[in-house]
Amino acid sequence: KRGRRGSGGRAAQRVGVCNTSGSGTDLPAPSGEAAETHGPLPQNTTLFMGFAFMLTASSEIDRLTNRPASDDEDDYVQTGPYNKAYTESQLQAGGGFVLQDFNEEQCKAAYQSLLIADQHCRTRKYLLCLASGVPSVSHLWVRDCCRENKLLNYRNYLLPAGVGPDEALVEWHPRCSPFKALRVLLVFEKPVELWVQLISMGGGSSVRQFPADKDSSDIPAGRYEVVVTDSSCPAWVETEVTSQDVPLVSPEWLIQSVIRGECLGFHSKPQYRHDYASTS
Repeated sequence: KRGRRGSGGRAAQRVGVCNTSGSGTDLPAPSGEAAETHGPLPQNTTLFMGFAFMLTASSEIDRLTNRPASDDEDDYVQTGPYNKAYTESQLQAGGGFVLQDFNEEQCKAAYQSLLIADQHCRTRKYLLCLASGVPSVSHLWVRDCCRENKLLNYRNYLLPAGVGPDEALVEWHPRCSPFKALRVLLVFEKPVELWVQLISMGGGSSVRQFPADKDSSDIPAGRYEVVVTDSSCPAWVETEVTSQDVPLVSPEWLIQSVIRGECLGFHSKPQYRHDYASTS
């Protein structure tokens, strides 16, 4: 598969508690015309007709942690230069419909929806597409389709779901329900809509956001099965839910469950502790 490394390798471990990555930047192309490195605009104006596309780019932290932990690994494939704006123009020139943000209804309405990226990452779009079952495909697929002026099999260019808890790459998988029927309480200083969306798309039966600065004891017993929070969680909240035998986990547990497509053990990794601090 192009634009990724084989599933047998291991990635370098993320530094610190990294939940999601911000919007990435384009990978610079060498000097020369864009068509030489990214392929020409398609001659066939219906090449991507019926497809709905979203585009995202890896961040610097993604690129750093996606590299193999050892320089001795031979299965790492460096991705090609990526110009998101130019790739978007190729898709539109070929009749593709480009969504500027994730929209589940529009994705369902399309003949096929794809997320285009330079490599697997933790951007908002990447995680939402993974949770909803939208395949993430290397931008090299667009380049090669335009070079050959025909629609190639995007499945040969699938990007991984991400790096799993054992630091090995997890293959892309169809939509799963890792949080099926799970009742979740979110406790953060500011509401995080992304966590709500991931839990809901993952089958969660109820999700409630609880502000970390709220000082009234308003957590009914027996209503929640897990609390997703971070180090900003007030001590009284921790005491309250712990007395109810409700586990507190970090967003890393949430993301890893989405990547694996299964509900991981709440205490199966130190990184899943809500107050986990890296010693790196």
